[in-house]
Amino acid sequence: MPTFTVLTPHYSEKILLSLREIIREESQSRVTLLEYLKQLHPIEWDNFVKDTKILAEESTPFSGGNPFGAEEKGTSKADDLPFYCIGFKSAAPEYTLRTRIWASLRAQTLYRTVSGMMNYSKAIKLLYRVENPEVVQLFGGNTDKLERELERMARRKFKFVVSMQRYSKFNKEEQENAEFLLRAYPDLQIAYLDEEPPKKEGGELRLFSALIDGHSEIIPETGKRRPKFRIELPGNPILGDGKSDNQNHAIVFYRGEYLQLIDANQDNYLEECLKIRNVLGEFEELHMSNQSPYAQWGHKDFTKSPIAIVGAREYIFSENIGILGDVAAGKEQTFGTLAARSLSWIGGKLHYGHPDFLNALFMNTRGGVSKAQKGLHLNEDIYAGMNAFGRGGRIKHTEYYQCGKGRDLGFGTILNFQTKIGTGMGEQMLSREYYYLGTQLPIDRFLTFYYGHPGFHINNIMVILSVQVFMVALVFLGTMNKQLLICRYTASNQLIGGQAGCYNLSPVFNWIRRCIVSIFLVFFIAFLPLFLQELTERGTGRALIRLGKHFLSLSPIFEVFSTQIYTHSIISNLNFGGARYIATGRGFATVREPFSKLYSRFAGPSIYLGMRTLAMLLYISLTLWMPHLIYFWITVMALCIAPFLFNPHQFLFADFIIDYREFLRWMSRGNSLSHVNSWIGYCRMSRTMITGYKKKKLGHPSEKLSGDVPRAKWRNVLFSEIFFPVFMAALFVIAYMFINSFPDTVTKRVRPSPLLRIAVISLGPVVWNAAVLIILFLISLFFGPMMATCYPKFGSLIAAIAHSCAVIGLIAFFEFLWYLERWDASHVTLGLIAAIFVQRALAKLLISVFLTREFKHDETNRAWWTGKWYGRGLGSHVMSQPAREFIVKVVEMTLWSSDFLLGHILLFILTPPILIPYVDKAHSTMLFWLRPSKQIRAPLYSMKVRKQRRWMVIKYGLIYAVAAASFAALIIIPVIFKEVLNFNCSFCTQL
Repeated sequence: MPTFTVLTPHYSEKILLSLREIIREESQSRVTLLEYLKQLHPIEWDNFVKDTKILAEESTPFSGGNPFGAEEKGTSKADDLPFYCIGFKSAAPEYTLRTRIWASLRAQTLYRTVSGMMNYSKAIKLLYRVENPEVVQLFGGNTDKLERELERMARRKFKFVVSMQRYSKFNKEEQENAEFLLRAYPDLQIAYLDEEPPKKEGGELRLFSALIDGHSEIIPETGKRRPKFRIELPGNPILGDGKSDNQNHAIVFYRGEYLQLIDANQDNYLEECLKIRNVLGEFEELHMSNQSPYAQWGHKDFTKSPIAIVGAREYIFSENIGILGDVAAGKEQTFGTLAARSLSWIGGKLHYGHPDFLNALFMNTRGGVSKAQKGLHLNEDIYAGMNAFGRGGRIKHTEYYQCGKGRDLGFGTILNFQTKIGTGMGEQMLSREYYYLGTQLPIDRFLTFYYGHPGFHINNIMVILSVQVFMVALVFLGTMNKQLLICRYTASNQLIGGQAGCYNLSPVFNWIRRCIVSIFLVFFIAFLPLFLQELTERGTGRALIRLGKHFLSLSPIFEVFSTQIYTHSIISNLNFGGARYIATGRGFATVREPFSKLYSRFAGPSIYLGMRTLAMLLYISLTLWMPHLIYFWITVMALCIAPFLFNPHQFLFADFIIDYREFLRWMSRGNSLSHVNSWIGYCRMSRTMITGYKKKKLGHPSEKLSGDVPRAKWRNVLFSEIFFPVFMAALFVIAYMFINSFPDTVTKRVRPSPLLRIAVISLGPVVWNAAVLIILFLISLFFGPMMATCYPKFGSLIAAIAHSCAVIGLIAFFEFLWYLERWDASHVTLGLIAAIFVQRALAKLLISVFLTREFKHDETNRAWWTGKWYGRGLGSHVMSQPAREFIVKVVEMTLWSSDFLLGHILLFILTPPILIPYVDKAHSTMLFWLRPSKQIRAPLYSMKVRKQRRWMVIKYGLIYAVAAASFAALIIIPVIFKEVLNFNCSFCTQL
């Protein structure tokens, strides 16, 4: 059997869960981690409790308890309560540690990975013992000597290295956990970076790659272990995103011919470890030719390419933990098993960081196992595959061996992971490896490579783009259907007479119906891989049940949303760069996220697009209704409400109203004092993708809120931020001009210029905002410095006045359009769409063309509202900044008012389910797949907190009701009283 090493990179992942993490509730969660794990694994918890009780009874005589006291009365159930609640009764470390280990082995921790991978050692001992019975006879019953011999063999064949980059900087708790790992598994090796002060004064730190294991002696002075090896490095090895560098600095400590790269969220099982010899035999190197490959007749034995990587499948142990965990697991199963199997057969499989075995000699002599350039090599594992692929290595896939792997379980973490994959794919498309493979591969392997890797993501982009193109086409068809005379046919498809000059659009409408039906069919085909995977492995019944669960849990809505996230992350990466490693933190998703946080995270990637498309769909439904459009209503709505739909306990009335309060506060804070979590911060962050930051000014507190972003390239911005939005705005303005070029149906008068009307409606609010801002700027400039001492919140007051005026202006111009269009709903909707696109194009144009680089701090925003421009550390920029800030504020007012209204519309859409009784139980069943009887209890609040929450709910509930009533009134009143509401307005007749 060959020798191999398992290598795991570790940065700050949990090693062992602490007691506090297990039995303490999170602020937003309604359950402790232990409670949740007990619901997921009830039988295992029962067995664990029984074991602990036996252990406690056995140790009672030794701990000085009365051995006869308990026998007489018999233990009551109340005495066992602590065991069933938290797993121990005495707080002695050996009991608490048992509970911690039990929970850690069921969460995604490093302890789980280490304990799983150490099964290799057990498996090798077992195989050695079974295959060599003479070894057992040799030691003739001396079990100690036999054990030592078996261990010697296990150490010869298998090493496990964990590369703990931060080991020397661990805090006390992490240090204790790492030490516990070494004591539990003395053969475990830890590679880490050791620092020493420079030899010369003012020189650079000296860095070493060091290796310790459980047999290393402890230095009494420091309490740390003495390294077995210490290699001085020429400089800091962390050059890229961290993970690949972490593997690269530890690679010197691997031993043997093969290497298995494992992540810190995996697991392994003894029965799988027993297959290790078969897996290593897949490299086809056990029986090598003894000829020289360079000899005259020996080269014939070496015609086959060497095998570089042997892939294996994954068992996702986080499946069945609710719908999102199961979706993530299903994707991994189909991609890691079905797709990998076919790709490797055709010769297009790469390395995806699964439990793959690498031919270490082949890989390390051809560019290493990880590439580590920052940003570019974000998905570092796939580059190892491309490296092997491009240098003549073969990549195989084995079906019979699998490793455990944990996946993300929450909405946010899954989408963070997808963003990481998407931005990484954007970087791969720009890499030279893709250029080589794209230009050098033969057509069959090239197409395999394309469909397996970039093609999937390009397909996602095309799906989202085609939905938008389809919507635009339907908007134009709707305008034609509304204004033109369409030819009508009899049931037998004969043209009805007397329709001179009619337009024959019926075939087009039939095409739309067929089109939507075909999209629906393709949508179902997308679920086929998971169904087939489940069918081949577990049978028809299980496959149908799993698919049924997915549909009942609304997983199609999640799929639509995740397609958009993939698309947005790739396109934004190709335009602006910014690929970075996102630590997804794979905890259990039981925490309810506030509305404002979800809105700020997903507005840019998806909600804005969803809302614009929804407005188009509303217009299409008003002018061109057909039942087939219901499918689009569902999918487009998914882009807007998916983050809230998959948020635990979203539909609890009290929490919903408190969410509304938090949303209003998020919208309004950050104008007097800088605040981490505010709308203004979110707006600045989204703007800096285009503007970039000015050079850093050291030691400023609000600079910590932002990373380092360069200014986007001019060519990239020109197409995505200027040309495309202007083109879209022009399209809808043309549609609006077309619909208004016909005489009025009531008065039969020819309408005045529609272009002038749309200009007034779309640019009016912007001009109004600019006027309000100039007046308020002068007020804050003259009164701000005086008022600052007696009224510290002066800045917030001025900002609140400006924001209120912006919202009132936007609503007033909408009502004005409503009136100009003689209360015609479809005309108003199209006018609104055109105005939205014109304002969007204007905002993007102003940001891209007129704005200089952003400061890293938010002093200019606070200076604008408070009027205090001195002492802000602006230096020479103090003269130019007010003019720049004026343009910023004009854009911000438009964005603020639209975000404010958009947030309210989203909340109104989410309100109806709240009124359904027991909706939270049903929603939780859908998300967590737990029976209502097993569900998580409501949180327990103190009397004081209960009183505060009640008062908040009453106060903000009334505000919310007033807001909802006002919104309804603005739309319903004109519809009801449209005959009465006719004013004589000479200015209006000109528009």
